[in-house]
Amino acid sequence: MANIKNLRTGFTGELDEASGVAAKAKQAASYVKDEATAVAMTAHDHPSATSTAFLMVGAAAFLAGYLLGSAGSPPPQRSRYW
Repeated sequence: MANIKNLRTGFTGELDEASGVAAKAKQAASYVKDEATAVAMTAHDHPSATSTAFLMVGAAAFLAGYLLGSAGSPPPQRSRYW
């Protein structure tokens, strides 16, 4: 909220904080938004590279999940029928 001194001079907007946690958070949010826009534009410009990257990440995640899942299971019991 605007302070009284600024209201007396006719300024009714909000002042940007030059330092502090709120200013750093706004700056970080702006940076993340800019980077996300850059990634989205690159993905839009190169759809085949984007789909290949998603496919490779998916395959690596599937392989890691399979290996972790199979490592946690006990070895199969072999029963002899003779």
